[in-house]
Amino acid sequence: MTEKTGGLPARGDSATNIHIVTTTQPVAIAPAINGNSSKAQDVPANAMPYACVTCTRRKVRCDKTGPPCSTCRKTRLECSYEAPPPRKRKRKPTDDIHERLEHYESLLRQNGIDPDRSPVDQIEKPSPSDNVLLMKSSLSIGGIAAGDPAGSSRTGKLLAGRGKSRYIDSTLWRNLEDLRASSDEEEEGDAAVQRGPAYHVRSPADPLTASMFMSSTTGHSLLDLHPTYDAAMKYWKIYLSHVEPLTKFFHVPTATTMVQRAAANPSTASKSMECLLFAIYHFAAVAMTDEECQRTVGEDRAMLQHQYHGAVTQAFLNVSFLRTTDIIVVQAFVMFLLSVRNKYDPHTFWILTGVGVRLAQRIGLHRDGEDLGVAPFEVQMRRRLFWQLLPLDGIAAQLSGTGIALPYDSWDTKQPLNLNDEDISPGMTETPAERVGATDMLFCLLRTEMGKFHQKVKPFLGNWGRLWELGDLSAVGEMEAAIVEMETKFETKYMRYCDPVIPIHFLALLMGRGAPQNARLRLRLPRVRAGENVLEQELRELWTLAMRMFDYDISAQTNPELKKFSWHLQAIFQWDCMIWVLNEIRRGSPVIADPQEAWARIEKMFTCHPQFLTPGRALHAAIRRLTMKGWDEQPAAWRQIGEPAFIQNLRIALEKRQPGSAGSAPTATSASQWTPQETALGPEPLKATMIAESTDIFADATNFIGDIDAEQIDWGYWTNLIGDTEGVAWR
Repeated sequence: MTEKTGGLPARGDSATNIHIVTTTQPVAIAPAINGNSSKAQDVPANAMPYACVTCTRRKVRCDKTGPPCSTCRKTRLECSYEAPPPRKRKRKPTDDIHERLEHYESLLRQNGIDPDRSPVDQIEKPSPSDNVLLMKSSLSIGGIAAGDPAGSSRTGKLLAGRGKSRYIDSTLWRNLEDLRASSDEEEEGDAAVQRGPAYHVRSPADPLTASMFMSSTTGHSLLDLHPTYDAAMKYWKIYLSHVEPLTKFFHVPTATTMVQRAAANPSTASKSMECLLFAIYHFAAVAMTDEECQRTVGEDRAMLQHQYHGAVTQAFLNVSFLRTTDIIVVQAFVMFLLSVRNKYDPHTFWILTGVGVRLAQRIGLHRDGEDLGVAPFEVQMRRRLFWQLLPLDGIAAQLSGTGIALPYDSWDTKQPLNLNDEDISPGMTETPAERVGATDMLFCLLRTEMGKFHQKVKPFLGNWGRLWELGDLSAVGEMEAAIVEMETKFETKYMRYCDPVIPIHFLALLMGRGAPQNARLRLRLPRVRAGENVLEQELRELWTLAMRMFDYDISAQTNPELKKFSWHLQAIFQWDCMIWVLNEIRRGSPVIADPQEAWARIEKMFTCHPQFLTPGRALHAAIRRLTMKGWDEQPAAWRQIGEPAFIQNLRIALEKRQPGSAGSAPTATSASQWTPQETALGPEPLKATMIAESTDIFADATNFIGDIDAEQIDWGYWTNLIGDTEGVAWR
């Protein structure tokens, strides 16, 4: 073989020679001639494995030294390093094949089938008893088997993983061989959660999300709307003080860590976490007073509400919330509903609570987590969330006039346990023993007990007047017994442990005492409205009960320690009491011993609920007109006490809104703080445009009756409405 230079065969060599040459050692890459190779591989000792946060955000080159790096040092910017989130590894189909196989084999063993035996050996002739069981199983529809009216035999399944869950209770889905793989196919686009503030146009499979928020098709960044870390922590502190004691959405230790991490670097927050952050910021702005907002964050409260309302609705659009299976997004949406319930008109709000119910059902919140095999910590958090949505939907149904809410027999979620946050943790494997006494869950558990009461008497709700008409005294007795049972449970299990010095305990005492009284009032009023064989003593008892309800409301509204809960208290109004009391005054009822005292209480109620003194909802206008009729039509001797100031203000307001009167030009009815025309968000046109676009539909919802003059409606039908209404329970 001839000598080859450079390890390459010379021309004319045989194929054998070429093969022999190619088996020699490969030629190494020649070193750089200019001698810079050693310098290129010379890495500084203090170099970081990733770029700094500032350079990453600015999308500029970073030399990974410092901190600070050379770029930040030159531009005099703050420099910090934070490890980027790990890249998501694409899951291979064979990753969990063994786990699946073991799971399927365990299911076979649970059903008496040995997977190690031959399939032929498994075939046995079914016995008659087996045939009966098979018939019962085949009759099971929607999780309720024949002969099982309570629905104890549920056929639904909860598919959970990677922070998401989906409840499947459909014959079509159950017939699929692999529920998990089939149900997740449509969410493949959502699985790769994109980090960062920018969003993209969502897929055509979700066309309603954008139309609900009237958003444009161009993408906008939410990063500029995030507050500074210090401001975010102030909002979080306000939320924990003003909102969390009444809602208990969070396990505070875990949530605090999540919020701190996301607020420190919003660009790395997931879309679902961004929804939660803006829901917290918005709720904090709603819960604060104007003075508190200026003192705490130095911002105008109306401006913050406008800004974060637009931000949170845009965040919902970014995450395509109508298709979500992420419990964090559902949590943020229920928080959002609570924060706007005093702003939106009742009909729109009822529709939105229906959306919340559907989202909750999609992830299986309507089924108790213990029955679905969920971890103990998740069981408690899912129960807390569901029991916030349930009464919210009921209230919305009542105020909208439809009365249609989540059916009482369509869910079986138990109430949360009476535990403090310190008693539970994400990694716990056993459910802790329930505490005796007042815990962090005190107020929420009182509300769930009220919800259980309404579930118990659900067949009678809305038909209480019919019970008296039919003379069904046994049903009335059942109602009275249920009220006594609720009152006894309140006193023995919760209120006996309350300390009135603690604000949330004082509010719980007022609610615990007021709820049974309000239920009694709602039960007995239909009999009085019928006006047949009603003794004066019964009327006196009802009058005393109504005045006591006013006192509970006034005590809560005027207590300075409860001012931080005013966002919740403003949503409470004793409709039944007010309507009946005003009608009793109109007819000069003999049970009214001191009319002046009655009018003083009514004036305090109007003072505590200023929304009734301003134009707005139709129900508010009806109450104003009924109040004026009560004053004008009462016995003349009662009017000698002099016209109260609030009656004078009501009269002036009504006269101004009469047709042809001065100042009756059309005006916006609702003093909405979120209408884009009212405030500007600052010099940034992109930010203002984005929020205006994303809030259009909700601004319209706030001003739903803007084209209807509530004061000019013919309220002749109101007498019938008063006679039929059942009111809203104390919540």
